[in-house]
Parts: sequence; structure tokens; C-alpha cells
Amino acid sequence: MKLTTEQIECINQTLVKKGVKFDDLKMEVLDHIASEIEERLSNEEISFDIVFKAVFEKWEQSLEISSSGNWLGAFFKAPRAVIEKLVTYSKRQTVNILLSAIVFGFVLALIVSNIQSQQTFNSLNLGLKGAYLVLVLATVLSLFLIWNSKIKTTYGRLFLYRGWLVFLFLFQFNINNEPLKHFDTNNSFLYNFISCLLLGFPFTYSFFQLMMVYEHYKIVKKLKLV
Repeated sequence: MKLTTEQIECINQTLVKKGVKFDDLKMEVLDHIASEIEERLSNEEISFDIVFKAVFEKWEQSLEISSSGNWLGAFFKAPRAVIEKLVTYSKRQTVNILLSAIVFGFVLALIVSNIQSQQTFNSLNLGLKGAYLVLVLATVLSLFLIWNSKIKTTYGRLFLYRGWLVFLFLFQFNINNEPLKHFDTNNSFLYNFISCLLLGFPFTYSFFQLMMVYEHYKIVKKLKLV
């Protein structure tokens, strides 16, 4: 039995009242709940109101407000279904950031170790500053666009929550001045690799934060087609 437009809107408004304000999750949960209600109405002689209440009681635990201080920060609160989804995403993202930083650091250490000219070294320093500046500008633009986006997604919210760290890294790692200041050809390769690895972290972190922007706009495109 297909639900009416009014019944679907009733489900939608109830989800909003329960804190499901992210359009991607709301669409996903609404689809599941509507399907469950339709199935029960087709198989049982029962009213919409009774099924509606029973199905939402079943989903109550998934929709209760929760948090994950270890992975999302103590102040990031959302329905449990959102938290579980983003914790899984954050764990995978953390592994990708660390592995990418290791590769970045190793390759950069190899390149710098084989540079003979001071001019080439200075050009590489400049290139790293320019690359990070591009990441910073892309982050600024993305923060502005997502903040003003009418479509709110779980990935967009997490990006707004974490994106500011890109600016902190700019100064903490001295990227705006001399990124390779800790590198010295007289040091061991291991020491220089560690220096480049630490430098690689803000680059890979910033890149994977922008990947959340990509995920956000994939969802926006999908929702606009619905």
C-alpha cells in the first residue's frame, strides 16, 4: 500500500523534530521507514497511525541524540545513526591520512636528499608553500559554499566542524614561511624522513578534508535529481 503525500510529509516532519536535519540521512531513513510502514499496511488490517508509532519506536534508538568524543569531538552531537556513519568514515579517513602522509614524507625526503642546488631547494620550498596556499583557498571557498548551502549533509557538517584546522596547520608547521626548515643534508635520512612526514600530515589532512566536500556535492547532486 503506497503512502500518501501527507503521510510521507508526516514522517519527514517527525524526523526533523527528532533532530534528523541532514538531508542525505533524512532521505535514507525516510525511505526505510516509509517502506516498513507500507509493508505492514499491505499485510495487516491496521491504521497508519498505529503502524507509524510502532515503526518510530523501533527506530527510536537510532534517532536519539548521541556523540563520539574520541572521533568527532565532544561538541559534535547528532542522531546516533549520523554518529555511527561518521565514526566509520572518520576511522577510514584517519588511516588514509596516515598512510598518505608516510608516502608523502618518504617521497619528499628522497627528493630533497638528492637536491644539489640551493636554488632548487628554494624553489621546492616555494612550491610547497604554493600548494598549501591552494589547499587553504579551496578550504575557505568550500567553507563559505557549504555554510550557505540550502542542502545540509552529514559530510558538509563534519567538514565545517574540522575545516578550520587547515589554517592552524599553516602556522603551526611554518608552511607560510619555510616548510623545509627542519631538513638538513647533514642529518640522517631517518631524521629528515620524520621531518618530511610531519610536514606531510597537514597536506594530506587538508586534502582529505576537501574529499568531504566532494562527498557533500555528490549527495547534493543526487538529491537535486530526486
